[in-house]
Order: sequence, then structure tokens, then C-alpha cells
Amino acid sequence: MFYHWYFFIRIIRFKDETTDPEIWPSISVIICARNELQNLQKLIPLLLSQDYPDFEIVIIDDRSDDPMYDYMLEQRASQKNLKLVRVNYTPEGMNPKKFALTMGIRSARFNNLLFTDADCIPTGNQWIKTMAKNIAGKEEIILGYSPYLKMPGLLNALIRYDAFFTAVQYFSFALAGLPYMGVGRNLAYKKPLFMKLKGFFKHIPVTGGDDDLFVNRAATKNNISVCLDPESFNFSIPKETWYDWYRQKTRHLSVGKYYKANHKFLLGMLAVSNLLFYLTAIPLFFFPITLPLVAVGFIWKIANHAVVMNQIKKKLNEPFSIWLFPLLDFTHSIAIFAFSFPARFSKRATWM
Repeated sequence: MFYHWYFFIRIIRFKDETTDPEIWPSISVIICARNELQNLQKLIPLLLSQDYPDFEIVIIDDRSDDPMYDYMLEQRASQKNLKLVRVNYTPEGMNPKKFALTMGIRSARFNNLLFTDADCIPTGNQWIKTMAKNIAGKEEIILGYSPYLKMPGLLNALIRYDAFFTAVQYFSFALAGLPYMGVGRNLAYKKPLFMKLKGFFKHIPVTGGDDDLFVNRAATKNNISVCLDPESFNFSIPKETWYDWYRQKTRHLSVGKYYKANHKFLLGMLAVSNLLFYLTAIPLFFFPITLPLVAVGFIWKIANHAVVMNQIKKKLNEPFSIWLFPLLDFTHSIAIFAFSFPARFSKRATWM
């Protein structure tokens, strides 16, 4: 209840007061890709059609062995605002994606950096412009929203709920002055900030975390803003098998142990309290002496969660039914608990 009414409600109350700047800032859109020919063939035209006065697209080819590089050479020949950075090797002791991103960031012409992934799809041609409203201000980091595309099935619903609930947490914590992460599928920050902190230096060997670990280290309550305008959303293609989602989620969870102590405590208490609620409530239903109290508490909790999430989903344009939230909340709690143990000891060395 504390998390719902202290943190999450801030998203419901949030009012975007950003306005169009007098001069639109120049922006470098950065995408790090490896063997992503088919996705880039869809994404590049969408980026080139963005309604924005001054931007470049920086594609970092990280050791690809598919025809992606040849395709990008052809595109670069006809598009003056398209830049290609080729990475042929990764120095020993460095994470490949972070090294590739560093090369791309260093080569960017502009100080305003906007990140996404090759498998993402902007909502429309206003994506850059909507994010740029925040970039034009004093804030150095802008958190955007990147939902997953809706498809049939429980797995897809769970993946979309996981991305939604994760966003609820990092948006609301940022609004409360406790920013701790962002997602690289839709994230912006200033190049001077990156250079001042020596980029990913503090966690360069760690697989993952090029987005959330950097934000966790760099963000303060005064240098960050959130963008909840639906035109800024950047959709991503979800995994289609349980195993693929398990690998993706454990990789994401594995970097959580590097967060600041207060962030780990707050996020851990949220996950543990939610799990313990179900693990204690369900057995107590079988004891007549506790049944009335447990029933009231159970209904109050799931109704509270459903109502609050239903209001937030309207802000984020998510198509969840209010009646689905209790099932997703329970299933998600179990899944995160199951994934957390292998994630804790994960030493995976690849980013794709």
C-alpha cells in the first residue's frame, strides 16, 4: 500500500508542462546493432521520416556477420544524416555492447543523445520531437517509455505487464526524487554527462546495464525528467518463447545487484512484500478463524492494485483490462521470484 500511494500515484498526478523550445536542439539518435539487418530495414525508414529539423542517426555495427553492414553502406550513400560506426573487435576485459556504444557516442556530432534498439518501432514521426522537448531543458537525463507490441497469449501479456510494471517503478521513483534506472530502448542523456562520468567505466565488464546502471550512477533528483507523452513511446518486439524471455529477464535482473544500496532495499522490499502477501494469504484462507480478516485484506489489496494500475495504464496507453491485473500481479510475482536466483549468480558474457 505504501508503494502504491507514495510512489505509483505520482504517475497518475503527473502533468507534462513541457513546451516547444524556441530553438530545437540538435540530436544524435544512437542504435547499437549486431546482425539486425531485417530490423534495421524496418527501423531506418521510420527514423528518416521523423519530423525534426536537425538530427543524425548513428548506427553502430558491432561485429555483425550478416549483410547488415552492406545495407547500411548503401543507406549512408544516399542519406546525409546517417552515420555508420563499425566495430570489428572488443578489447579484452570490456563488455562488447558497452564498448560499441562508447565508440558510437564518441563519434556523435551532437551533445544530445537519444537511444533506441534496432528492434524498436517509434509510435510515429513525432518521437524525436516529443523527447526533444525535455532534452531542450536543464535536465541531463530523460526517461522514455518502451512498451512491447501486443500479441495473443499469456506469455505476451506477462511480458507486456513486466515492462509496464517496471516502467511504473522507474517513472514513479524518478518523480519522487529517487531515480534509479531507465531502458535503453527509449532513453536520452547529454554527452557531456557521459564524458564527465567516464561513460560505462565503473561497470564496463558487466554484461547488461548500459542503460540502467548508467542512469543509476548518473541520475539525481535535479537532473532527470520523465516523458509520458504517447507520441514519445517506442514499441519493441517481444520474445515469443518462455525460454527466450527467461534469458532476457535474468540478464536484466542480474545487474540489479550493482544498484545503489537504497534502491536495492526499496525494490527488494516491494518484490518481497508482494510475494509474501500471496504466500501467506492463500494458506490462511483454509483456516476458519482467519478467513474473514484474510478475505477483506485480500480483496482490499488486489482491488487497490487493480484500480491504481488501471489509472496508470490510461496514462501509458496500455490495453490491459482492469480484471486482468490481479492474475498478472500474482503470476509476475512468482516469475520474478523464480528468475531472481539464477539472475543473482549469472555470469553470462554476451549481450545478444
